Amino acid sequence: MYAMLRPPKFLRRDAASKEAGDTAGNAVPVPRHHSLLSYLGSDEEPQTAPSPARSTQPTPAPAQMAWPDISLGMVLGWLWASKWLVLLFVILGALAGYGFGNFSKPKFTAGSQIFIDPTNLRVVDDDIFTSNSQLDMQIYDVESKLRILTSANVLNSVIDALQLDQDPEFRDDGSGASQSARLDALRALEKHVLAKREENSFVVNLDVWSQSAPKAMEIANSIIDKFQDELMKAQADNAGRAATELFSRLDALKNEVSVADDAVQKFKREHNILSSSGELVSSIVANQTNTQLVDAQARTIRARSRYQELSTGSPDNRLDSASIDSQTMTALRTQYAAVKRELDAQSAVFGTRHPRISAMRPQLEAIQAQIAAEQSRILTAARSELAQAEAALMAQQNQANTMKSVVFGDNEALVQLRQLEREAESKSTVYQAFMGRAKQIAERQQINTTNVRVISPPTIPKTRSYPPRTLYLTAGGLFGGFVLGCAIAIALGFLSLMFRRTADNQRA
Repeated sequence: MYAMLRPPKFLRRDAASKEAGDTAGNAVPVPRHHSLLSYLGSDEEPQTAPSPARSTQPTPAPAQMAWPDISLGMVLGWLWASKWLVLLFVILGALAGYGFGNFSKPKFTAGSQIFIDPTNLRVVDDDIFTSNSQLDMQIYDVESKLRILTSANVLNSVIDALQLDQDPEFRDDGSGASQSARLDALRALEKHVLAKREENSFVVNLDVWSQSAPKAMEIANSIIDKFQDELMKAQADNAGRAATELFSRLDALKNEVSVADDAVQKFKREHNILSSSGELVSSIVANQTNTQLVDAQARTIRARSRYQELSTGSPDNRLDSASIDSQTMTALRTQYAAVKRELDAQSAVFGTRHPRISAMRPQLEAIQAQIAAEQSRILTAARSELAQAEAALMAQQNQANTMKSVVFGDNEALVQLRQLEREAESKSTVYQAFMGRAKQIAERQQINTTNVRVISPPTIPKTRSYPPRTLYLTAGGLFGGFVLGCAIAIALGFLSLMFRRTADNQRA
């Protein structure tokens, strides 16, 4: 071994000369400036001048060798002496790189880019999921969805869909229970997935690696699908929870509306309040009573005026008044005028004592009696009509006074009734709003408003992502073996030099 690591003679010559110069103070100096070609001529040791007799004084302790004492020639000598060792490490490094590249488990990475828009699609005006326009909140929203992308819910769904708990790549052979196998598959899948948001954007890069290129693409596609399903499910669950809370509240609101309506109807029955077309019946009756009272007053005035015309004034005026509404009176007066006119004519011709005149006078008196009777009848009828009008007026006044008190009482009760109606109406409005909102949110569960788009779908990777190509690994192994062999050769040469110098110092 020492012979293999021994440097060539021309390098040993240089080292021996240097050692002689260090140990003998008055030794003949040996020329140290040689070219590499001059070292190749002879293998003999350099001749040194004879040393003088040793002094009786004690020799000082030899100095330790420093890094400047090692020359480039010595290093090259060590490398040359260990050239086969360096070559051995070069071959071993190349074989190690080639073997690692061909026999290690490969990793194929399928990448995809997903654009996560923080503003959801707006399908209704008053959606329960509001979008924030502030940039910081939008970034937080995207980061939260990024965590959902690699969450356990999504990965468990992928495991169930692709049955990764049965895949040897994602299953620990030592775990026998199904729950343990599922947990191992989840932990392994978490290591196979990497998601990161790009700087200053809402784009998320998803990388999934596997030992099989098609499997990597399949897992990436499944993660994207389950991620979108998880977002939709989250929205549907939130909307369903809100709808459930609203529907549960609807029963209580419905009971409150029923109680309020019953209170309104009970109040109306207790206070005898009736309404028609939104107006109280008492008010309608009061208005009708007032109208009838005015009519009764007008009839009374007409009847009194008629009676006064028939009962006061000159006889001719009374007859004229009686003739206005009586055809009989008019006919009797006409007959009386005709008989009176004939009587006057006969009296002028025959005289007042003529028998014909005497025969006509009873006829005229009979007509006068009929006129008086008719006048008396008309006066009696006018008096009776006046009495009836006054009685009707009195009744209408009494009824008007009664209705006035009823209306006042109803108006006082109407204040409380309106308060009860307002409470019932407000509760009914809230109930209708809740019912409409609950139905809208229930339908909202079926609509997916998440704005997530895959802008770069995953594809089957053509080359493996790990380990690198075998050519690069072989080249790296060559270089690494060369460096390691050179380092070991230099270290061995340095140690050999140290051992020799220590031995020489001990012999001296």
